[in-house]
Amino acid sequence: MGFRKTVAVAIAAIAFISPSFADDVLDFGFEGVRFFDSVIPGGLDLSLTYLGLGLSDAADTKLFLKAGGGYENASLVRDPLTGDPSAAIAGNEYYSPNFQWELAFIQGFSRRDDGDNLLEAFAFYRGRYDIYLNELSESVFSDARGMFGTSVMAGVSYDSRVLSRHRSKEGVYAEATAEWGPGFINEKTDFWRVSGQLRGFLPVYDLPSDGGNLFNVYLAGFLGADYAAGTSVPIYVNESFGGRSLRDSIGNCVRGYGWNKYDTSFKSAATAEVRLVGPAIVLDPIVPYLFGFVDAGYYAGFADSANYSEASGFLASAGGGVALDLVGFAQASFIVGLRLVDDAAVPYAYDADSFFTGVKFFLHF
Repeated sequence: MGFRKTVAVAIAAIAFISPSFADDVLDFGFEGVRFFDSVIPGGLDLSLTYLGLGLSDAADTKLFLKAGGGYENASLVRDPLTGDPSAAIAGNEYYSPNFQWELAFIQGFSRRDDGDNLLEAFAFYRGRYDIYLNELSESVFSDARGMFGTSVMAGVSYDSRVLSRHRSKEGVYAEATAEWGPGFINEKTDFWRVSGQLRGFLPVYDLPSDGGNLFNVYLAGFLGADYAAGTSVPIYVNESFGGRSLRDSIGNCVRGYGWNKYDTSFKSAATAEVRLVGPAIVLDPIVPYLFGFVDAGYYAGFADSANYSEASGFLASAGGGVALDLVGFAQASFIVGLRLVDDAAVPYAYDADSFFTGVKFFLHF
């Protein structure tokens, strides 16, 4: 399916759904920003949620539409001829104009105190059109120059998270999903994967205030795992954790190792953070953060690799940083840290000094 036809299908879906919506059951959402060179905004994702079906009194029934695109840069940290992880990525870097869309049916089974769904099940249809502007060989990775991808996903989630007026988080989010990209639609995306994650937030201290935040402290934790397989697993699948929202691979979950490195079949990651939230700046939702973190992860199996298909190992790092939350719309942070494990099992290139710095947009989770 060509790019124009893909866009037409997405627009037709929006046009079909939108006219019947009443304002009180229609929710527009901002889902995130795409970045070029990690810091330059290069696109965005928007969503539309319809709450008017009312199939159950116990909780909401939702129809969800998400669409987005951008102009981003990416790289394949593999040898395109052997599939082996590579220390050199010169020549494997490329620009990627892309467009993605999702349609979902979501059924809740219970509510939180604020009225939103606590426990829900969902079914997603996903599509994506990726253009990779390169001349890489497709002998190992059939989507090395781009693809049209289609997949379906089903899962369940539990979400008790709440955000206080003082920008402190509390509660738990848990999710389990299974996704399938059928090869009979496109042989370049013949895969399946299962994913799970757990996030938890625990307030420790909140300095009393009648207005905006003065000072509070809360703990944050993340645990995630992902396994993917198939006859043609796309590059983006190897380089991400699955679920309702894709998350960068273990090389970025464990900070300091490189965002798309360790693009293995199995990956898991864990993070513990303490977050100190400072006084509100001008507006209540604009607050500074100071945080410390410990990250750890385990990887196994580079799919389609001639010599590293059985490689596995552990990663770990620790550090801290400062961040600024701008009304929940954007969060910019600067981090410093140390790689605690020098992984010799895979031939990636790292500085001799294990110290690292970085700039990130949005908190780690």
